[in-house]
Amino acid sequence: MQFKQKPWGDKPEPKPFFKIPSSKPLSFRTGAYMYGGIVIVGLGMGAAIGTYIFTGVITLAGLIAIVESNKFLKYIVLKGNKALDILIFSATIIATLSLGVTIAMSLTFAGLGYTLVYAPWIRQAAKNNNN
Repeated sequence: MQFKQKPWGDKPEPKPFFKIPSSKPLSFRTGAYMYGGIVIVGLGMGAAIGTYIFTGVITLAGLIAIVESNKFLKYIVLKGNKALDILIFSATIIATLSLGVTIAMSLTFAGLGYTLVYAPWIRQAAKNNNN
């Protein structure tokens, strides 16, 4: 019977202080269904929320157009790894405090569209192009 010997000085790896669970990103289809459901429910609620949704969708379309036409922004979206999502929602909180509910709600719907639909779509397309 032979035992594998460890060289002197090897110490066992320290256990992490806290463990961050891994998360699986949403697929494009799941995000599109969620966003579509939120938009339909919001439009059915009333005119004010419908205005917020319409403005948010227009803002999202502008964001997508800017990113699709600029290779540097597209690279940031591809490599952002959810950091851009957090930045968008942080901007929404700041907008709520300083600009008012109308702009904040439109930014919220634009951020939801980006996070649930556009970012997964562009990352999936990039992954398919690399394979």
